[in-house]
Amino acid sequence: MEDLKELRKAIDAVDAELVASLQKRLEITAKIAEYKAETGAELFCPEREDEKLDVLRKILGDYPYAEYVVSLFRDIMDNSKLQQSRTIFGTKDIFLIGMPGCGKSVIGEELADKTYRDFYDMDSLYRETYGISPADMIKKYGESAFRYKETELLRNLSGSEDARNFKDKGRIISCGGGIVVRDENKELLKKNSIVIYIRRDLKNLSSKGRPLSASIGVEKLYEQRASKYEGWSDIMIVNDEDIDSCINKILKELKNIK
Repeated sequence: MEDLKELRKAIDAVDAELVASLQKRLEITAKIAEYKAETGAELFCPEREDEKLDVLRKILGDYPYAEYVVSLFRDIMDNSKLQQSRTIFGTKDIFLIGMPGCGKSVIGEELADKTYRDFYDMDSLYRETYGISPADMIKKYGESAFRYKETELLRNLSGSEDARNFKDKGRIISCGGGIVVRDENKELLKKNSIVIYIRRDLKNLSSKGRPLSASIGVEKLYEQRASKYEGWSDIMIVNDEDIDSCINKILKELKNIK
């Protein structure tokens, strides 16, 4: 049996080679990201990833630890995607604000896929955190009680970036339509973040499942909030076309503001 110390020395030598190779790979990946930023090329290419994995499996053949190698390579590609996204779009969180029903959640999910980021919907987080939906909270306890807890949730979300795992930085977060009601939320929203206002024609906004829209009226809510949506945001995007068009407009703006 080989000596454990000698085996560990062998591992250390291989690790040194791996580190050097990974450094070179990440330097090349950074150049690829810069090229894509300049040319507007598609950020991610799933077909190329599948092709590389197929080639890798053929190279490995019947190697007994093949799946471990494939798993490690997937991690390398995932981190390369994260690196490219941050090179092009930065690391700031992106908060989406706008009227209820303007498309924040749908746009947020798609945007998260396009930029390789995690997506959070504040209405869903509210339900998970407090055990009650925003609509039911407003109906049972009133808007003020709901807004207080909403601010606490936002405060937790916008906490210190340094305290997060590096993979958790640069999230896409869809806010409730009334996040602008409390002035103290402005500072929380804009803390090391980019705020995007999604604007949509009022006639295309639904009030279904939204007690404030139903009771006060979409037009009245818009009158109360429009100036804050505009004043708090770094980017305004009009959602008047298909989702892909809207996402492309956002991606173009993000490249200029990161």
